[in-house]
Order: sequence, then structure tokens, then C-alpha cells
Amino acid sequence: MISIYTLRFMTASLIWFISTLPFLIPCHILLTAQSKKMGYKLPLHHRAIVCIFVYYLAGVLSFTGIPSLLDIVQNRFDIITPAGLDFPPDEINWLPFFWLTEGVRPYIQNILLFVPLGFMLPWLWGKYEVLWKTVLSGFTLSLLIELSQLFNSRITDIDDLLMNTLGALIGWAMFRLLKKPLAKLQDKVSVPSLPMEKVPLLLREEPWLYLTCAFAGMFFVFYPCLRPFLHPYLKFFIF
Repeated sequence: MISIYTLRFMTASLIWFISTLPFLIPCHILLTAQSKKMGYKLPLHHRAIVCIFVYYLAGVLSFTGIPSLLDIVQNRFDIITPAGLDFPPDEINWLPFFWLTEGVRPYIQNILLFVPLGFMLPWLWGKYEVLWKTVLSGFTLSLLIELSQLFNSRITDIDDLLMNTLGALIGWAMFRLLKKPLAKLQDKVSVPSLPMEKVPLLLREEPWLYLTCAFAGMFFVFYPCLRPFLHPYLKFFIF
């Protein structure tokens, strides 16, 4: 029997993904057109797994608590002042391992949150089989999330940045360990590393385009539109 908590998560995560579709569908159409122009067809399996990748990214953005469009437009947290931006100092932590005395659970959660990113990037895109590219991507995504949290009540924390990056590294290491057993499946879903001068920019930066879709979906659709509308009907199931 499915518990109410499992149903709650399934409902919420499905709505997160639906929020990305207004951006994801045009993105798919554009990338398909660009790949055809260069004589390369994106594998069907790749496009299917990419949907899981976007589903995962939307979940990460929800769990980490990025601000919504309404937060910024309505200035709910008094960040925007006549004198400029005013970020509360007590909501920014620059000291590594500052919260360690309160337990390791948050550190483990932040590591686990980015392990799928470190695994899926090299699995789906050949150029990310290079360690530093995957680790840098994990660092950059985490940094973008932490910077966005300056505009809401979440703490912008260097510990989160470090642990997220470590999670991406661990995910990459897991991919390397499982590369041989997954070789046949990877051939179906992976986009090989192609000469940069032959690949259009959007196709070259495909994973970051999908990140943009996930961020835009949560920022412009889920928080300001879907969540308020669905809350009265799904208040027992939505985060």
C-alpha cells in the first residue's frame, strides 16, 4: 500500500516536472532541428532519459529552495531597498563546516542530492567523462542555487556548496566504476564528444539548456502559478 508521504512526493514531483514542459518542449524541438542540420540525430533513448534528468533537476531546485518570481517581484523578504540590495548577514555562512557540531545528516543529504548529477552527466554526454568538467558543473550548479537563495529566507552556505560538489565527484566515480556494465545502454543514450567547431552552441551546452528549463519552470510556472492554484485541492500532498 502506498503511504500518504509517498503519494505526497509523487504528486509534488510530477507537478514540478509539468512546470518545466512549457520550456522543455520548445527546447527539444530546437535541439532536434539543430542536430538534423549538422547531420546528427539525437537518439530517442537520449531524449527519454533527458526527461528524467530534467525531472531530477526540478526536484533539486525544489528541495534546495530557490526563490520564486513572486518572492522577488513582491520583495517578500525585504532584500530590495532604496539603497540597493540588503542581504541579512546571519543568512550567509562563509565558514566551512560551521554546522558540523549540529550533526552530519545535512552534509550527507547535500552529498546525496548531487550524486545523480555526477552520474548522469558523463552517462548522457561523452564530454563529461572528463572528471573536472563534471565536478565544475556540480560546483557551478550549486553556486547558482546558493546565490539565488540570497533572495529568500534560505541560508546561503559554503558547506552546501562543498558537499554538493563532493556529491557530483562521487557520482562521477560511480559512473566510472559502472561504465563497463552500462556500456551497451550508454551507447543508446549518450551523445558522443564531437569537435567543438562542428557543434552549434545550444547543442554543445545541452545539459545547461535543460537546467535553464528546470529553473524557468520552477521560477516562472510552479511557484507563482501552479502551487497557489493547486494548494486548496492538494494541500495534503504538495510540499
